Amino acid sequence: MEQLSDTVWLHSVVTRGFSVTSGVVMARDRIFVFDTLDSPQAMAPVAGLLEGLAAGRRIVVVNSHHHWDHVYGNAAFAGHDFVAHRLCRRLIVTQSRSGSASVPPPPPEGVPLPSVGFGDRLRYDDESAAVNLIHTPGHTEDSIILYVPDQQVLLGGDTVEWPFPAFAQRDGGEVYLKTLRALNQLAVRQVVPAHGPVMGKEIIDANQRYLEDLYEAVRASKRSGVNRADVDLPAEAFIADGVEIDETYRTMHHENVEWVYDEV
Repeated sequence: MEQLSDTVWLHSVVTRGFSVTSGVVMARDRIFVFDTLDSPQAMAPVAGLLEGLAAGRRIVVVNSHHHWDHVYGNAAFAGHDFVAHRLCRRLIVTQSRSGSASVPPPPPEGVPLPSVGFGDRLRYDDESAAVNLIHTPGHTEDSIILYVPDQQVLLGGDTVEWPFPAFAQRDGGEVYLKTLRALNQLAVRQVVPAHGPVMGKEIIDANQRYLEDLYEAVRASKRSGVNRADVDLPAEAFIADGVEIDETYRTMHHENVEWVYDEV
């Protein structure tokens, strides 16, 4: 566990070759657990931290969105409150029945579903740390972030990612850009993506530029008559010089290009 600020702790694991980060926010009356990673066992350090610090506070588990690497550890906190966007519960169920090779089977303990759903925003007021949950569609239709204004910390889930974001919402380009522009209006000092290092608001700017430039380039290729399978737009053309890209992100960029091609 890494302490990021007076009230925020982080816990990361590596699953299927990439790092995933969960966050804990300590308030006076509640403790917020933002995402539960890929299994209950992966959340053992968080559960251990809460044993020592809960002190009668209510535990609120927040799922940033329905993808398995963010919800499969829910059972580590069975019996507590689970909060997510109102679409998340249905999408977790749909994911569990998909049979997709890219989605591992749920853990034997099962995946407790969100019991509280909200639309655009949900705010918890506390004397020590107000917590805001904000709907941020783009990566998925049910994506949300957690924002602690007093600490100027934003836990981003997959809404922001380094070195660039992934598409999982059909026809979501304009929605995603609107989300990132709105996040840029928040007073934020530290941004914690689920995948990537803790950064400042530059990660939001980088994600926005990637989306804008990729849509423009794919649109131009399609208008010039290039077929979907022949679009040649290397990832390096859309990120800052010197940023390393591994094979996972090369594949993700290629998939992003295909998603955008189908949309424009």
